[in-house]
Amino acid sequence: MPMTRSEAMFFTAGLVIGATAGANYPALKEKFGPLLSGALAGAGAAFGESYSEMAKKVAEKVEAVQDAMAEMKQTTGTAASAGAGAGTASGTTEATTS
Repeated sequence: MPMTRSEAMFFTAGLVIGATAGANYPALKEKFGPLLSGALAGAGAAFGESYSEMAKKVAEKVEAVQDAMAEMKQTTGTAASAGAGAGTASGTTEATTS
């Protein structure tokens, strides 16, 4: 798949920015370290809370699906055993009348 001129420019710009940031990493870490650590600490707490809420909701949905599947199996098993008994009785009747 060929690369367009625009994609090549974005790729090149990303390489240049990455190389520059990598070369100046110690200075950038020293300058922006406190800012980033504060932002990440706040984001981490918010992420933890939202993640736990999301995990609870997913667990509830999974439990609901499992309950529904168990009910379907139970209903299907009951209907199948009732149908098997009815099928045997009708089969016997047909065999005797033939």
